[in-house]
Amino acid sequence: MKFRIASLAIAPLLLSGCISTKLTPPSSDYVGNLPDAYKVELNKLNDVPSTPFRGGVQTFQFDEENSLLTVIYRLPNPRWYWNTHKSQAEKDIFPYVCEQFGGAIENGLGVRYWYSGNGGFATDVVTAETCHNLSQPTES
Repeated sequence: MKFRIASLAIAPLLLSGCISTKLTPPSSDYVGNLPDAYKVELNKLNDVPSTPFRGGVQTFQFDEENSLLTVIYRLPNPRWYWNTHKSQAEKDIFPYVCEQFGGAIENGLGVRYWYSGNGGFATDVVTAETCHNLSQPTES
């Protein structure tokens, strides 16, 4: 009986410890105004379990208040480091982001990537303006 009571008393402390280990993305000045229908769908990403990504894991955090989706890539070991640079990552992923989230971005969603860990960085926020600029032909 004492074990059961002790277990019930300790469980909330252990669970709160697990909750506090959730990563907090870097701050952003982005504030969008996404319609509620998009917010409902994007909130589901917060519950998607982390998936493997190049030795690390990928998770999502959607901030409903600011209409900002942060895609987080986290390294599993603090001794590992990212072997990429912000400018190269943005060049590679921004067109993909515009293609995958185009409708939501046009309606006010901002999307950024956060490479969490040693040598990590957060990309600029992809907005409707970013996607518009990417779709413009470059002059020779």
